[in-house]
Amino acid sequence: MVDICLICEGTYPYITGGVSAWTHNLIKDFANFTFGVVHISSKKDPFREFKYKLPPNVIEYIEIPIHEPVVDSDGSNEMKADSFDFYSFHQEIKKGDHSRFAQILKRVSPEGFADYGGAEIETPASHDKITGEKILYSKEAFDIITNLYKQCGLSTSFIDYYWTFRTTHLPLLQILNAPILKASIYHPVSTGYAGLYAVSAKMKTGSPIILTEHGIYTVERKIEVAEASWMLDEGMGSLKLQAQLGKIKDFWIKIFDFLSRLTYRHADELISLYSENKKMQVSLGADEGRIRLIPNGIDIEKYENLKGRMGGSDAVLKVGFVGRVVPVKDVETFVKAAKMIKDSLAGVEFYIIGPDDEDADYAREIRNLVSSLDMANHIKFTGLASTADYYKLIDVLVLTSITEVQPLVILEALIAGVPVVATNVGACREMLYGDSPEDAAIGRCGIITAIKAPDETAAAVVKILKNPVMWREMAITGQKRVRRYYQKKNLCAQYRKLYFGMLASKIREIRS
Repeated sequence: MVDICLICEGTYPYITGGVSAWTHNLIKDFANFTFGVVHISSKKDPFREFKYKLPPNVIEYIEIPIHEPVVDSDGSNEMKADSFDFYSFHQEIKKGDHSRFAQILKRVSPEGFADYGGAEIETPASHDKITGEKILYSKEAFDIITNLYKQCGLSTSFIDYYWTFRTTHLPLLQILNAPILKASIYHPVSTGYAGLYAVSAKMKTGSPIILTEHGIYTVERKIEVAEASWMLDEGMGSLKLQAQLGKIKDFWIKIFDFLSRLTYRHADELISLYSENKKMQVSLGADEGRIRLIPNGIDIEKYENLKGRMGGSDAVLKVGFVGRVVPVKDVETFVKAAKMIKDSLAGVEFYIIGPDDEDADYAREIRNLVSSLDMANHIKFTGLASTADYYKLIDVLVLTSITEVQPLVILEALIAGVPVVATNVGACREMLYGDSPEDAAIGRCGIITAIKAPDETAAAVVKILKNPVMWREMAITGQKRVRRYYQKKNLCAQYRKLYFGMLASKIREIRS
């Protein structure tokens, strides 16, 4: 058994970025605790490599590929009529009633309930276990899906509904059947499938859950689903169908909403990074009384006072983008803004600082855009690099993301003495303008812009670069704000208190 099990969906240790960096640093900061890591992936990939070397106090690691074929057959395709009423469970979920989740978990995965989380629920006989094969392939399951389809009154075809049901339920079954990494505390860093694993683990072991929700999972998935499209080409492309947000997409959204509400209900501690996130969590079913605000923090000593003066020793103005070259960061807007800035100010240099190997197609599109705008000699791609080295150089940090939570790169730039221009997403506004009246009184350390607005982004950067007095005031203000509100030692102190409190309770429970 490990002290803490961190549960990550599609992030650490394979993907760099804010959530992964936060996770890695948390493990290193608590070297006296043992950790296990559960990584939830799409499919097995033997050639995929870790982007982070696991610290020595990570003593267990499990990967769960949720889109692999189900392999939990008990040799029978029949789902007995007197077994758990799967149809009724679906009806209850629609009404927001999750009270019988423990029953469905025990029917799907009866192993491990001996000591906790369902002693009051009779363990099913082996032939009554609801396997993935029964849910996905049995005649009884087909009848359930047919009834659900008829009840929904969808205008879309049954075959689309059928495969949507299959596609949405397969990951749930994989999580419910996954091996439980035994831990004293389960700490998912999102709701979704990570939250589902944590709830299942809690029901089987009795160990508590700390949920740290960086972004609001339901909102992020809703954006993804709304923007998704499926294209059908036949022959020479004479038939093209573009699916709009409708009943099928609503099916996906309801699955994600269920996962979030289930996690909120069973989390013993719920952490939000900033006040607007907390409001959204409450609107989605979280108990406001159980939510703590613990903002991100950084080691200020590593980045403090890196930037000496505007223009640096060579007096050349430099603008930097720090982040992965992926669509959600909207690097396209940064490149277009860079072109506008160059046309307004002579001799400005631009840097795209971050890895470009996560989405090769998008990275290629960005490089093609740079060439088409005749900016190849003005924009430098650094690849994965030490951000501290570049905060010494750049005069303004630009973030053009279409979604963020509480970007660590903003905190790094501010304490280094670099003003920031960022889109109005996540906690960016309160980081640059202040949250509380006391915080806002410190002043502004950057400019907030609309998303996908290169002209607005360019104008904000030009405004700062043309005004050395404003630049200096913003640089000083940013350092004040980070020192007062965003030091990592404050974050660590709060998590240390949570961890020790829960571990002490666990020890008392075991001894009793």
